[in-house]
Amino acid sequence: MFENLIGQDSIKQQLISEIGQNRLPHSILFSGEDYSGKMTAALELARAISCSRDNAPWDCDCRSCKDHRVMNNPDLLLLGKRYFLEEIKASAELMNRSRAGFSVYMFIRNVRKLLKRFEPAIWEGQEKKLSKYSGTLSSVIEMLEQLDPEKELMPEDALKKYLDDIINQIRTLTAAVPGTTPVDQIRNISKWAHRTSSGKAKIVIIEQADTLLESSANSLLKILEEPPPHVTFILTTDRKGNIIQTIRSRVRHFEFAPRSEESSRVILEKLFRYEDSKLSLFQFFQSWSDTDYNFISTHIRLFMDSCFTGASIRDLDDLFQYFDKHKDKDELKRFLRLLSDELRLRFIEDPDLNATVEGQILISDIQNEINLCSSNSQIYNQSSLFLLESLFYNVREKYEAFCK
Repeated sequence: MFENLIGQDSIKQQLISEIGQNRLPHSILFSGEDYSGKMTAALELARAISCSRDNAPWDCDCRSCKDHRVMNNPDLLLLGKRYFLEEIKASAELMNRSRAGFSVYMFIRNVRKLLKRFEPAIWEGQEKKLSKYSGTLSSVIEMLEQLDPEKELMPEDALKKYLDDIINQIRTLTAAVPGTTPVDQIRNISKWAHRTSSGKAKIVIIEQADTLLESSANSLLKILEEPPPHVTFILTTDRKGNIIQTIRSRVRHFEFAPRSEESSRVILEKLFRYEDSKLSLFQFFQSWSDTDYNFISTHIRLFMDSCFTGASIRDLDDLFQYFDKHKDKDELKRFLRLLSDELRLRFIEDPDLNATVEGQILISDIQNEINLCSSNSQIYNQSSLFLLESLFYNVREKYEAFCK
């Protein structure tokens, strides 16, 4: 088991040991940076504890494992936002390029990570909210059934048209996934969790658990206080400090280490067949987003220059217009992640920053401002324009105090 989780050896051994000794708790938290393998581990853990065999090998032929490998197990629920489009587009390009069975598996799994967010059990009583997406949802499900990893792919021209069509429809579906898991969905998974199952175990995975609003978090807390014995809850987050303490006290915490350059290279080579790539996983997946990556990269440097040189905020009008047009919170999260990378780079390159205690404090304070901006966007749904403007003035104020 966990053969498909590259790196994170310590966590793999802990999970394998606890599964083998039947000591795995029913409430688990995986925390760590984006792309550190949290979701891969969560899905593999779900398969392992549902498997009818003791050692749960990846190629197990039991019915549960077969369903889990194609993300079609009825005893698995997925909730929360994710970088769906980037992941699906990257695996679509791989399937088109390699035409290998493993790439078909990857594409199917990535699309079903999105489709799993629309399980009827999650939306029970809220069906009207999905009515305008029902046609697109049915179409994507039908199109996905045309793929079979065990059979030969359709001809190259037909495959290209197929992928263009299904990705365009997936763009529509990603907009229907709530930015934060609403309390109605938490209550619905509670009802689902208490229903009987024909399988060995039920698993609920909630991504970006740190974005839960107070009502959702409190509703989840009630479930975690007395979880049904056959149900396992796995929460993932890249900001564990934003999860309320009462939930953190009721979960077993596993901290995922950041990806090293070497582990990123191995993942890109083994999974995506990119040899000698110098990209981080974050950069790789962002290259598949619909975002104008060159525009964002240029304006990240301009944003930091403007904060540090006393330039007018009007120099950033193009950036503000961009966020006025692109209101998706993931766009701001992506910008802030890249801004943190730019901040670290400047710290490394500037001796006035890295060689003094004051400089180190300044970088830490600016990073805290970036983290706060991200939290206010994801949790409190504040305007991206307002948050960026506030961040600009807060960073400038701290830099000017440092220079005095």
